[in-house]
Amino acid sequence: MNTLALVAALAAQATEPSGSTATDAGIKGANQLGSTNFVELEAAAGYSTNPRQDIIGSTGSGFGRFSITGVHSTVSARTTTMISALAQENVYTSNGSNFSAHVRAYHTAHVSEHLNVYGTLEGSIDKGGQLDNQILGNPLGPGIPSTPQPIVLLPGQDSLFVRGRTFRVRADGGGSIALSELDSLHLRSGFEYLDSKSALFTTRYTTIPVAFGYDRTLGTRTTVGLEVQYHHTDYSGSRSFWDISPRLTVTRRLAEQTNLSASFGPSFATNKDVTGTQHSTGVAGDLSICSSSERSDFCGTVSLSQQVATAFGTSKSISANIHYSRRLDANQTLRFSVEGNRYSSSRTLVTVNSFSNATYVRGAADYSRRFGSRWYAGATVAARKLVEPGPDPKMDFSGSLFIRYRLGDIG
Repeated sequence: MNTLALVAALAAQATEPSGSTATDAGIKGANQLGSTNFVELEAAAGYSTNPRQDIIGSTGSGFGRFSITGVHSTVSARTTTMISALAQENVYTSNGSNFSAHVRAYHTAHVSEHLNVYGTLEGSIDKGGQLDNQILGNPLGPGIPSTPQPIVLLPGQDSLFVRGRTFRVRADGGGSIALSELDSLHLRSGFEYLDSKSALFTTRYTTIPVAFGYDRTLGTRTTVGLEVQYHHTDYSGSRSFWDISPRLTVTRRLAEQTNLSASFGPSFATNKDVTGTQHSTGVAGDLSICSSSERSDFCGTVSLSQQVATAFGTSKSISANIHYSRRLDANQTLRFSVEGNRYSSSRTLVTVNSFSNATYVRGAADYSRRFGSRWYAGATVAARKLVEPGPDPKMDFSGSLFIRYRLGDIG
């Protein structure tokens, strides 16, 4: 399950029809009414063992990072809105500097007793996968809703993303409508545009996902349903693919603030290019366990896809991730995130053997402590490893110390 799907799933939990157990958890996760606005200025110094993910002649480098982050959040009895933006420059003692930026916005609304809607918008620009080494999001605190905003790494990158420059825009929206006390329908759709450029070539594609489903509540803890997921991707040039996956779904409330969600079913895929049309059949599914409280957020997911879009073509994908954030006390926050992605059986846009499959594993953790009312300090560590046929770039391990100053609401 990619990050957008995770946001959508959590947003859907927070906007289930009244009477559902997921709604109760969502309301508790965003129970701080009012508005919060602030800007944070941060400076950091650290060292990275292989920031460029070079295969030959890879060397470590010290770096300084300078960033600015802005956050606006508004929580009312029926709506939650949050907008966050990050811009940063990494300056290395060797090999120059890299600029990266990320923005995310979402809105959920309980329109009526029967209708709930949500929408998300996310964009990023990155070079050399530098955003892979950071946890994006905001520490839990007063006025910062923890649901449906997960504290996550950006979506898993494939081998071209790691070494190239990537521009990405995602949007997703949908809603659910209650047909009765037990039955409901849900619909979501959106788009993703990606422009990736490396030393080898440039790739552009647009993906449009659509999902429609029916849910029925069984008792007080379990919801089952049927859902159809559809994805259509067009690459620049003469290549496109689509897949459709009818699935059985189940959501189970394991505890007061913990939910299990799963979907599984066949997947039917079609690829079209200048050589003709190819069809394939497989299985697809998602499994997630998420919990949210006033002091912590946790989400673990596993996803199997028959066909996903990557910068080098379509590929089967297996991914798994764990995200956790905890407010230790009023002044200290700890966060970590680990994610792995395996791409295989790809239909590549190029003939380079090393792109036939790839495994990318990465993780990050950070600790922050507030001093006084506006100053923060802390540390970050991160590691990432790309494995592919042939020579692999050595693992990139990085660590840094930072200091941060907040303007605006203190929280």
